[in-house]
Amino acid sequence: MISARSAGIKVSGTLILGLGGTEYWKEHIDGTLALLKEAPLTYLSTLQLFLEDVVRREFAEKFGEPFQRQDDRGILLEQARLVGGLDPPEPVIFRSNHASNALALAGNLPRDRDTLLKQINAVLKGAPGIRPTYLRGL
Repeated sequence: MISARSAGIKVSGTLILGLGGTEYWKEHIDGTLALLKEAPLTYLSTLQLFLEDVVRREFAEKFGEPFQRQDDRGILLEQARLVGGLDPPEPVIFRSNHASNALALAGNLPRDRDTLLKQINAVLKGAPGIRPTYLRGL
């Protein structure tokens, strides 16, 4: 079986951080990592979950149980698990610089893994870097 990437097709994907809430975030990231192992990407970006009032109720109903939204710390833990766990067979251009993201990140994986993890861990320990919520539309 030939993959899109091996056929010369650039494949891009976007991960929505926070989709598993506080309860299922590890399963969400681990499932994403498993998928990315089977279907490697050329580009990977992240967005942070934002539910407008008009869709919040429908999302909660479809989630099937009380949904607890991730705070910035939880989102950063998701980012760290994703960056730390992604082991692409070929380099992946990684971006987490959308306005919705708590922390803007950019690099190539696996080359920049340590740098990205240091950035995330520094902010988890209190270093500045979190984008203010008013700039994220929250």
